[in-house]
Amino acid sequence: MNNVKLLLILILFGAVSCTNKKPANFTETGVLPKIFPEYAETTIPFNIAPLNFGVEENCEQLFISVKGQAGLLEQTFKGNKTDWSIDSWAKFLENNKGDSITFTIYTSENNNWLKYKPFNFFVSPDPVDEYLMYRLISPGYQTWNKMGLYQRQLSGFKEETILDNTIMPHSCMNCHSMAANNPDNMVFHIRENNSGTILIKDGKVEKLVSKKPTEFKSVSFPYWHPSAKYIAFSINKVRQAFPASGTERAHAFDMGSDMVIYDVEKSEYFTSPLLYAEDAFEAFPCFSNDGKTLYFVTAKAAPMPKEIRNIKYSLCSVAFDPETGTIGEKTDTLISSAVTGKSVTMPRISPNGKHIVVTQSNYGNFPAYNEEADLYMYNTADSSYVRLDAINSSQVESYHSWSSNGKWLVFSSRRIDGLYMNAFIAHINDDGSQDKPFLLPQQDADFYKSFLFSFNIPEFAIKPVPVDAYDIEKVAKKSEGGKVKFDTTH
Repeated sequence: MNNVKLLLILILFGAVSCTNKKPANFTETGVLPKIFPEYAETTIPFNIAPLNFGVEENCEQLFISVKGQAGLLEQTFKGNKTDWSIDSWAKFLENNKGDSITFTIYTSENNNWLKYKPFNFFVSPDPVDEYLMYRLISPGYQTWNKMGLYQRQLSGFKEETILDNTIMPHSCMNCHSMAANNPDNMVFHIRENNSGTILIKDGKVEKLVSKKPTEFKSVSFPYWHPSAKYIAFSINKVRQAFPASGTERAHAFDMGSDMVIYDVEKSEYFTSPLLYAEDAFEAFPCFSNDGKTLYFVTAKAAPMPKEIRNIKYSLCSVAFDPETGTIGEKTDTLISSAVTGKSVTMPRISPNGKHIVVTQSNYGNFPAYNEEADLYMYNTADSSYVRLDAINSSQVESYHSWSSNGKWLVFSSRRIDGLYMNAFIAHINDDGSQDKPFLLPQQDADFYKSFLFSFNIPEFAIKPVPVDAYDIEKVAKKSEGGKVKFDTTH
């Protein structure tokens, strides 16, 4: 019996010891391997989950050698894709942060090994926020019977539900926003069933409903003031059109829009004629980091959808006094559509206040369907305005947000197949230059080949939401909502 046990141990030891043994005989291909997701020459944070990928060539097994200045990570995998241990991967990146690491891939088919040309990526010492929040929804955004808000731990693969249709059937959850990447102060909207604005303030949940009579029913596209005392919203009448012919699948547009600011302490909306004008569409607010400026996009009002291809938004700003809640008396135009001939939307300012990233397209302010939509950066110091060449692709680049340290930008893109929006992360250097982005890693390298939902409104978060989905459900369903006043005398 003891001999049998010993033999089994020796067999097991032999199997383990040869698992990570580099092939002794192989043929050099001299070419780079075709892998998906494509991670070559990217910059990644040292605290990101394993970058699992699959090799496009047929193979029965892989041997991967990852070499850094501080050690070596080697492993054999069955089939054509990797599945790294989270712990070993995290330790390796931690030991090699601030350096380039080299991947060398060997593939085996019928016991014949091929060695591919190595490729590198850089492990940045700049950490990324621990969580990413997003909405998962069908790629056309026209159906919402199965969708929800989720949070994903970026150092691993754990995904948790914030709220979805399983918990609240026939409800639409959208427009989630946090104060300084901290979900202790968070807001999002519920449409259709149990509609209202869900506010998480200092970890407590409440529901807001506009007090009647008001000039609007609901608010959207929120942005928190850095003090967490105010939230800027736009009031949008969003519609979609689905062309019966041509290559464009859909258009999204505003029939009209204005902006209001919510005073969290007073439970009151207020606005200004500069933000609530009949002859203009104002949308997508964004507060500066010192809280003294409100950025937004605006266009001259026009009959929609007739003028959809002619409406172009400019980036503007107006002063804001957080002590008194007073909005300035004039606006400044930072990016003029009359000058560029284009339309900008979704301004998001970096935590250091130096850069504002916007999405630019040929028309409108909902660029999810505009194939030409790209990300641009406005420099607040010298007013320069440049295209983010290292980030953009030939497909749609749309919603974007900053990490809390301003070193990472997450954005949604249709670059994989032209249909589904997926989340990409790019490192941003101090001078505003960008490194090649990488696709949000998944445990299964084939995840994106079969996943049938788009990643919508990706937002970095420093911690998870402090309440669970059933706490939110209880408030959404049972609370009539705190009545919010609209002060038109501000």
